[in-house]
Amino acid sequence: MPVFEILPLHSVGPARLGATRVEVRQAMDASGFPLQTAHGNCDYFSNAAMQIEYGADDKALFIGVSGGAAFRVVFKGVDVFNLPANEVFALMADADGSGPHDFNSDEYCFPNQILTLWDADEQYDRDGDETRPIWAQVGIGSGAYLAAIVAIDTKA
Repeated sequence: MPVFEILPLHSVGPARLGATRVEVRQAMDASGFPLQTAHGNCDYFSNAAMQIEYGADDKALFIGVSGGAAFRVVFKGVDVFNLPANEVFALMADADGSGPHDFNSDEYCFPNQILTLWDADEQYDRDGDETRPIWAQVGIGSGAYLAAIVAIDTKA
């Protein structure tokens, strides 16, 4: 089973921030994960386990990944979809270095890494009989992505 490493500000597995839509599709296809569907500025790969969002320049500005059976996703050597949400949060908070960080089970963005967490819930615990809250999606973004979500937060 392939292992996709989360490298903040750079890539998740073969998908790289800043790559064009064509480059991302080629890299994913070469890794055995062809495009499943596209909708607007987003591409979805491998039964929607990976979502890539593109900016106006058609370059990847956000990569979101969910747990699934097709590949493992690791951060700092740890499988992020086989670890309780609070432990993944602590691991990423420690790596971010911008603390302090307060756990939020709905969503969170670590600003130094532009590393995002979304929707911690027991329903995503596929290896522990749905007893532990696991993140639905872990993602990375570019500086443009961070600016966009900060702008949205300030309008709310």
